[in-house]
This record gives sequence, structure tokens and C-alpha cells, in this order.
Amino acid sequence: MPVRALACPECGADAEAGWSDEPSWAGALPAGYSEDDDFDEEAYQEFLRREGLSEDERTSRAGQQRRGSVFVALLLVICGLLWLASR
Repeated sequence: MPVRALACPECGADAEAGWSDEPSWAGALPAGYSEDDDFDEEAYQEFLRREGLSEDERTSRAGQQRRGSVFVALLLVICGLLWLASR
């Protein structure tokens, strides 16, 4: 167990409740995905596409263009509001 750990990642024991070798509720917490879990590659690719990411999870060209368009639109709205406020 790490020296400065607040709780045991395996059994959930901590200094307040008392250190224990017996598993507690913390053992039932999900720790992530394992290789045995079902993985839907098609659904994952669709998720990446919707989020504007490429397969390496970096922003895709379409995502960059979308963000650029949003930036320009916001800039125009702000300029328009400043122009109206100055009249």
C-alpha cells in the first residue's frame, strides 16, 4: 500500500475506520475496464466522430473546423453587442 494513502485501494480500510485485512465495500467499486469486458469498436468510433476526435483521440480536422467556426461566431456576436452598446 502507498505510504501516504488515505485508504487501502483493495479493502477500503482507512485510519478512521481502522486498518483491516478483510475486504469491505470498497472491493465492489469498479476499477475500470478489463480485457474481458465487451467492447463495441463501432460504438467507440461513432463516439469519437461525434466528439470531433480522431482514432488517436486528438482533435480531428472536422473538430478543429467546428471549433474555429464557433469561435468566429462568438467573436461576431461580441462585436455586435459592443457596437450596439456604443450607440
